[in-house]
Amino acid sequence: MTDFLSNNKLPYRISRHVLYWLGFNLFLGFIWGSFDDNYSIAIIVQCLLLPARMLLVYVTLYILIPKFYFKKNIFIFGISYSIWLVLVTVFVQRPIWDVSRAHFFPEWKVYDMFTLSEIMGNLFDINRAAIIPIIFVFIKFYNKEQKRTLTLEREQFKSELTQLRNQIHPHFLFNTLNNLYSLIIKKSDDAEDALIRLSGLMRYMLYEANVPKVPLSKEIEYLRNYIDLEKLRLNSTNTIHFTTSMNKDSKIAPFILMPFVENAFKHGISNDKVSTIEISVISDKDVLTMTVYNTKKINSTKNKGDETGVGLVNVQKRLELLYKDKYELIQNETVSYYKIVLTLNLI
Repeated sequence: MTDFLSNNKLPYRISRHVLYWLGFNLFLGFIWGSFDDNYSIAIIVQCLLLPARMLLVYVTLYILIPKFYFKKNIFIFGISYSIWLVLVTVFVQRPIWDVSRAHFFPEWKVYDMFTLSEIMGNLFDINRAAIIPIIFVFIKFYNKEQKRTLTLEREQFKSELTQLRNQIHPHFLFNTLNNLYSLIIKKSDDAEDALIRLSGLMRYMLYEANVPKVPLSKEIEYLRNYIDLEKLRLNSTNTIHFTTSMNKDSKIAPFILMPFVENAFKHGISNDKVSTIEISVISDKDVLTMTVYNTKKINSTKNKGDETGVGLVNVQKRLELLYKDKYELIQNETVSYYKIVLTLNLI
């Protein structure tokens, strides 16, 4: 039934129109015929009035609605339809009705065809034929607009999400490659280990994270590799703690946690003073809690993004896009430390 009403192939369209006019004429014929039990004449009269009704309906459907209503000119459509309704009523419907009445109902009293009551009666009569087709077209147009709006919203969502993710990658690579370059210059024995970890990071970024969601274990491994790489360049004045726990390998949007870790290292590590970073990722069934604490550098200002990276502002945008109404982000900042607690419903 749904396919019959929505399919725009010519056979379906013709069938819908034929059934509508057949049903409409039979319905009015039986209504009229019930007054004097003369159903055959009533149906014949309805058929004679069919050209006027079809003229009103098809000019409205294929000219007035596409030209005005579909282009959002609702007021002009209303005026145009009203004028067309009057013209068809006076110059087509009314003459046909007068001839039919004189032939089939000669005993009826003849009225002036141009009186207000006669014209209004005919306006009402012919307008009934257009109500259902117009409503049907309006509903189809509304559904089409709704689908188009949803499609545009989905495309905008994908575009914005891709843009945000692409902003994260260059920032991360810039920092990581800088660290690796520094180790190579120093001819450190840790360079080989750093290269292996970087290879794992690149594999994750290029091949494993190109999906809407990844296993949480993969995302945690990604964070661990990054943290281990950062540790290689730090001295003994820095303390880094990374703890994880999960009782279920849920799915999570890739790179959603990484900026908080990056932010901690960017604004919390200083080789000139004692610095501390504490990161924990705890997953209890489908609820993830991430806590990131870092001491602040001297004269460090609140991070709202920088020239080379996305910062925490765009992370919140991603959270709104991907986990709207499913997350809570609490930020606590003092002169000496910065702390975030992210609670995420992974379902």
